[in-house]
Amino acid sequence: MELKSAYPVKINLLPRRYIIKRTPNWVRLFFIVVLIVFSFLSFSFYINLHIKTSSLENDIESLKLQLANLKEREKKMEEVQAQINVVEERVNTLKYLIQSEPDWLKIVYTLGGCMPRDLHWDKASFNPSSFNCEGKVYSIFSLAQFIASLDQNRDLFPQVDFNSLTLEEGGVYHFTLSGRFKTP
Repeated sequence: MELKSAYPVKINLLPRRYIIKRTPNWVRLFFIVVLIVFSFLSFSFYINLHIKTSSLENDIESLKLQLANLKEREKKMEEVQAQINVVEERVNTLKYLIQSEPDWLKIVYTLGGCMPRDLHWDKASFNPSSFNCEGKVYSIFSLAQFIASLDQNRDLFPQVDFNSLTLEEGGVYHFTLSGRFKTP
């Protein structure tokens, strides 16, 4: 009888101790599955790190831009602060000058408020710490009232001196006064 189909048949004539033992299929399958899982985990870990790295690089670039913007703002703020310091210096100088200068408005207002109706000045001069005035009055009583009113304002006029009094034609008195006012 003749065989019409050929079957592969393996015949090993070596003794058993020289025959390589094949590992079972389930061990090979387990090793392949572990290798695939490990490869997948490694790949996903690499992708995750790559995404985080690129995100951090973008954040670094954004922070660098913010830092440059903040440095520009800081320079502008320093310039503005320098200008503010200059203005504050000027204001302090002005305050010092204003404080060392008498309050002319208050002085003139007080002098005008103390003047009786029949008294008027012909000439007045003001210095930083004193004043001189010449004028006419119709009554000596009005002149005395003016000097007494100035004397009541000792906080503004600590010293008032009556210099001269002359009687002119028509019963008009010509007077001169001098005084000091308080300087701050």
